[in-house]
Amino acid sequence: MDGDSQRKVLQAGFMIIRKDDQPNIRIKRLKSNSSWITLEKFDTKAARDRRFKQLMKLSTVIND
Repeated sequence: MDGDSQRKVLQAGFMIIRKDDQPNIRIKRLKSNSSWITLEKFDTKAARDRRFKQLMKLSTVIND
């Protein structure tokens, strides 16, 4: 998805998230200015994956 499309999706009220392992285990979300910020940090990948799965059940959350 290009930057213009991402902005449209964010303006429509959606949250775009992705998993990340560096520099720590976390879930990131996309801000309106095309930069990623940490949404939550985790001690294990399993914990992160469980939370990611929960977030993906929400109708306004999409995966990048």
